[in-house]
Amino acid sequence: GLAAPHIFTDYFEFPLALGGCALLAWLLSERQRQDMLRLVLTLALVAYAAGEVYAPLARARFASRNFYGALKVVDEGRGNDAVRIMFHGNISHGSQWLAPARRRLATTYYGPESGGALAIESVAGDGRRIGVVGLGPGTLAAYGRAGDYFKFYELNPLVIHLARTQFTYLSDSPARIEIVEGDARLSLAAEPPQQFDVLLVDAFAGDSIPVHLLTREAFEIYFRHVKPEGVLAFHVSNRFLDLREVVAAQAAALGRRALAVTSPGHTADRTYEATWVLVSASRDLLNLPVFKNAGQPVELSRRRRLWTDDYSNLFQALK
Repeated sequence: GLAAPHIFTDYFEFPLALGGCALLAWLLSERQRQDMLRLVLTLALVAYAAGEVYAPLARARFASRNFYGALKVVDEGRGNDAVRIMFHGNISHGSQWLAPARRRLATTYYGPESGGALAIESVAGDGRRIGVVGLGPGTLAAYGRAGDYFKFYELNPLVIHLARTQFTYLSDSPARIEIVEGDARLSLAAEPPQQFDVLLVDAFAGDSIPVHLLTREAFEIYFRHVKPEGVLAFHVSNRFLDLREVVAAQAAALGRRALAVTSPGHTADRTYEATWVLVSASRDLLNLPVFKNAGQPVELSRRRRLWTDDYSNLFQALK
């Protein structure tokens, strides 16, 4: 546990530990001949697990590991279909087309039909102020226009390094870009009101839920930074948990309306099905055709208890 993060660029210690345990058990067994088949089967399973870790690593153009986990960057495809992907473990955290004519197109969970994109594009006029919790490759910067201000909050310094050196969303964007390193909630709590037109919260790593970003106290911090007519947008796509009602319940408790927007994925565009929950105090804003045609209100259960810094319940959110 202490040495592996400094020695390996991925989670090799797990299959190695399994193999070591299997070998040790066989060596200590008094029935080695009878246990030979069991040993072979165990080592074959270990080899398979190691292969699952090593296969993506072998084709990575970059791989590293720090306190927050293992990150790698992989290139796939050729010519106009070539794409670069950021992985956190085995979970994709965003991708970018490599062809110059396509590299400013948003992919994965951030396509033009996604709730996050709709929230940004709903802001009229010039000089939009956009806050984003979670950076990834910087995909949402693709929606930046000249005169806009995009402020990203990112906990992992390695993610910031990769977004700046392996991807070009940030450098290609005409908007003014600022990145704040550190826990987003702590950073926002320490800042004066930012007057964001849109604040997007997209900091869920795979199936890991940072509960402290979904509590009543966190929402109070967010709304201090969002304009009265602005939008707070949560990306809640998840394989096992349905967080729509968690967000909508917090919105209702603070006198806001919530709308769930689920967009389809398109293989040709490398966009995925994505679920966002948009929250605003402005009834007129969420009645705009762009939202009304794409989203649905979230039904709330009377028995659901609000998440706070002292209470949360993931079992309630299981699909």
